[in-house]
Formats: sequence, structure tokens, C-alpha cells
Amino acid sequence: MEITGFGTDFLIDFSFGERVVRFIEAQRERWPSLYFGGVPVAESFGAEWQLEIDPDAKYSEILTFSSGAEMEEFWEDSGYSLDVNGEGPFSIFYQFHRSRIGARLQGIEAADQEVATAADGVELLMSEFFLVSLVTPADPAEDEFSRSVLADFRRVFEG
Repeated sequence: MEITGFGTDFLIDFSFGERVVRFIEAQRERWPSLYFGGVPVAESFGAEWQLEIDPDAKYSEILTFSSGAEMEEFWEDSGYSLDVNGEGPFSIFYQFHRSRIGARLQGIEAADQEVATAADGVELLMSEFFLVSLVTPADPAEDEFSRSVLADFRRVFEG
């Protein structure tokens, strides 16, 4: 099977669990008949839903999104591809880590330019974090649908 899709990778703090709930809700607005985890969202997501976190997991967990049963079938045959409507299934792969990680920050992107300037060149240290990959049907730089999914993902981290 040919690998399909385009991954955009992130390192995210412990707020990932609460932010992913906002992302799921945004996708319900995108697709009223949303399938989440391979089943209708009404069966897989509710007020009590929480992100599964296994600090000992060897492999990433996955959250899957499609417009409905028809796209689920399309996914089986076509992988992460765009359908005739220019939309396609996408996923979030994530893995929780408890270990020190550090990096020197450069090229900071922030809503507040003053914060971006102040953070440029500082050392970031984290001890609990998620490595996350948003896999869209195509490169967001080249595809409007994939770009809109990535924009939704980034938007849940605002304020």
C-alpha cells in the first residue's frame, strides 16, 4: 500500500487534551454527519469524553475524522486523499512523553509581536509534552481543504 497524506508535526504542552476537544467540536461544525474514530460522532464523543493518555505506550494513539460512512469507505480504498468534493479524511496521531526536552527558540510565531520578540533566542524546557502529527490528505501549502483543517487545529490554541 502506498503511503498517503501529509503530516504537520507539533510539540504541544499538557493543554493538548482540552484543545483537542475544541478541535473535535470544530469538525462537528465542518461536517454535521462527522465520523470520529470510525463511527458517528454521537456514539464516540460526548461531554464525558477525554483524551486517552498512556505514558508507557510504545506507539502513537490516533484520532480519525471523516465526513461520514461514505468517506470512511473512500478512506479504505484511497487512503488520505481528496474526494470528488475536494475533501478527505484526516487524523491526529499523538504520543505523550514524560522526559526533559529542550530547544532554543528562533523564528517565533505569536499573536503578540512583543512576546515573539522577547521569546526569540530563549531556551524552552519541557518535562511533559505531546508529540503530535496532524495528517491531512494533501500539503496545506498546496490544498485549500488541508489548509482549512490545519487552520482549525492552530485556532484551538488561541487564547
